[in-house]
Amino acid sequence: MVKNSFKHSILFLLSFLMAVTLSAQEYVTLEQCQQWAISQTSANVQKDLNEQILKTNLNNESSYLYPKLSINGRFSYGNVDVSYPHPWANDVNMARMQYHIGLDFEQVVFEGFRMHFGRQFARLQNEAEIAKIDLSLNEVKDKIVSIYLNLLIVDKQMGIIQSVQNTYEEQIKRLKVMLQEGVIPQNTLSQLEVEALKMQQTHDELQANKESLVSTLEILTGKDFSNTEFLIPELPDVANMDTNARLEYKLFDNQMRQMDFQRKIYLSNSLPKVALFATGGYGRPDYQFYLSRPDWYYLAGVTLKVPLIDWARSSGFGKVIDIQKEVLASQEADFRKSNMISIQEKQNEIVRIEKLLQLDSSITAKYADLTKTYSGQLANGTITVFDYIKQHNDELQSRMNQEVHHIQLLKAKYELMALKGIL
Repeated sequence: MVKNSFKHSILFLLSFLMAVTLSAQEYVTLEQCQQWAISQTSANVQKDLNEQILKTNLNNESSYLYPKLSINGRFSYGNVDVSYPHPWANDVNMARMQYHIGLDFEQVVFEGFRMHFGRQFARLQNEAEIAKIDLSLNEVKDKIVSIYLNLLIVDKQMGIIQSVQNTYEEQIKRLKVMLQEGVIPQNTLSQLEVEALKMQQTHDELQANKESLVSTLEILTGKDFSNTEFLIPELPDVANMDTNARLEYKLFDNQMRQMDFQRKIYLSNSLPKVALFATGGYGRPDYQFYLSRPDWYYLAGVTLKVPLIDWARSSGFGKVIDIQKEVLASQEADFRKSNMISIQEKQNEIVRIEKLLQLDSSITAKYADLTKTYSGQLANGTITVFDYIKQHNDELQSRMNQEVHHIQLLKAKYELMALKGIL
């Protein structure tokens, strides 16, 4: 009675420990790994800094319409003809001196839309920088997809190898009994034991590969995956993904618009400019040449500047912009053509893998039936251990092919999503 109670206690403890172990195991998805990897980058910091730079640039562009106030002082001495009536005719030195100190004020009323075009250009530059950051984040996502799916392939292969190892262990136990009974020679058992060691060697190599992939994933995500199961993502539906949202196209369009605003900014320098001005102070300025004594003065008005020669230079600058836009358009066309070819090749690859998967299940099932038959024949001594090993290896290869093809299909669909800019 006491022994039964002790056994029940041991079983309960073991069940509890297994439950704790299973509950402690974490499940991780591909999307989570991508989010964690992105959070480890400096993208958010860069975007915040770009936002600050944009605000500064917009403020700088707006400064064209800010009023200007400056201190203006001047002293000059020149030759003055004092033969004409002059209040300082008796003092030639005083007649030749002009001096003043005061304040100058200027308020631009119209600056040829320079501020408006400059602010739009600054926004476009900021959009381009944000797009470049997003492109770098897409590269991080692509890298995570590659590592994660390769890890799944290795994990599946290890599971298949483990299953084969278990089968070999069972066969080895049976052959040991048959050896003791004198039914089979020693070399038959030894051959299967050697094959089991080879399987263990393959398993160890896969384990090392898995640890390397997990370590890389931990560095990129900043997470600990020591007790983690990586879930296989569902096959994405790429049949209806006809839209192409590559960020590169946005960058091409952004650069085109930047060139347009560069042209407008340059042309704004050739437009008329209107400003209000006022100046005032104390002294005898040069435009008050006959002022008999220093005194307070002021002057206010409107200035109008109409550039004349800049039109020729603006025309030349516009031609350069047109040439640059043609070059950029040809680059975009080349990129679009290359991307379309890559998309078509990836779609063909998906179709090819799907056809392989349709036959994989049937092939693997037939190999499994043959292996069972060979297992019985090995026990009866009607086939050699080499025949059994070959058949088992064929089944192993077919099962691995099926798993690899499934992950390859996943990878190809994710790569197609990346080519279309919707990863």
